[in-house]
Amino acid sequence: MKLYDFIFSGQRKHRVRRHLVFWTVWCLYFAVTFLIPTYWVPAWNFDGPLPQIRKFGVSVSIFRILMNSVLMTVVHMALVYGILYIFLPGYISRKINRLVLTALLCLFVLAIACINYLNFMLTFSISTRMGFFEKMPGFDYIGLIWIRQIVFNYPAVIGFALSVKLCKRWYIKQKETEQLAREKIKAELQLLKAQVHPHFLFNTLNNIYSFFLNDSDRAPEMILKLSGLLRYILNDCRQPLVLLEKELAMIRDYISLEQIRYGDRLNLSLHIDGHARGQFVSPLLLIPFVENSFKHGTSRMLAHPWVRLDINIRDHFLEFSLSNNKPPFVNGLQSKKGIGLANVKKRLQLLYPRAHSLMITENEMDFEVYMKVALHSSDGQYHENTVLHEPEVHELA
Repeated sequence: MKLYDFIFSGQRKHRVRRHLVFWTVWCLYFAVTFLIPTYWVPAWNFDGPLPQIRKFGVSVSIFRILMNSVLMTVVHMALVYGILYIFLPGYISRKINRLVLTALLCLFVLAIACINYLNFMLTFSISTRMGFFEKMPGFDYIGLIWIRQIVFNYPAVIGFALSVKLCKRWYIKQKETEQLAREKIKAELQLLKAQVHPHFLFNTLNNIYSFFLNDSDRAPEMILKLSGLLRYILNDCRQPLVLLEKELAMIRDYISLEQIRYGDRLNLSLHIDGHARGQFVSPLLLIPFVENSFKHGTSRMLAHPWVRLDINIRDHFLEFSLSNNKPPFVNGLQSKKGIGLANVKKRLQLLYPRAHSLMITENEMDFEVYMKVALHSSDGQYHENTVLHEPEVHELA
């Protein structure tokens, strides 16, 4: 039996075991804190008179204490179950008038107290028959102990039971909230990836289509590279993490497609440094920046378009630095960006909340991106010492 099932499972067998453990613990607690210092060792003074032990011995005294404790625990069980499962739900649901419910609660507690007094009468009668008392004690003796139990033990047992129930409910609610948050994040990530795929493919197909219109002999080569990109997207990108080697290979293929499209007009610089083997990263995390540099930069330049991309892998971090020139603002307004950058920013916030930094700067002549993101190991965890103290995100216009 797992501890979690024992504490939180709703199965009947686990609930019965939980309640048995709780009432066993309460029975022992009641005996130690109330009965023993009341009857057996008054005020826990072992130097004082111990008449019960001296007269009946330790074994009989223990039996009497446990018997009294069990009888009182039965009364406490009736009190707790009545309040927790009848009156408390009634107050919460408000199906019954609260004044009526309060009156019924007072009558219920009074009935429990009367049963408790009869219980005292029974135990003192047995003790008198055993010879502990010469005659049956009167109300002046029994009543004080009875009132003391009502004042101190009733609130204690109700408080203990209610605390356990509320703590369990709070823990379950927290787990449900965390599960809902994880499901929400997962759904958001799936939506973002679903947006990246068609957006990226749409631009690439447009490029190939233009080559077919011009009867270019480079079109078959572009289709071959595109098939590799599709294979990567359809097969590997279903996983939350992919090998960094495959992600970088996809970047190279995409840049090759763009280089074929622009030919000698494009001044392209690509440098990848470091060891990618055994490192993992979220799929399609880099391509939106690269795609944005061509779509909103190079494609709009009438002359001398250039793109610089440097990727460094060091100390289990990936450093991504991309810059490109762009046409000046039109009528003082910034050129529109696609959905790719917004998506990748959101994905970084969801996937790398404390393990990334991102800086985007843009002016009238060029556009620059610097990103640093922690890489994952084969077990899906961050490498040691790769969590940043705070994510740094800056966008300057």
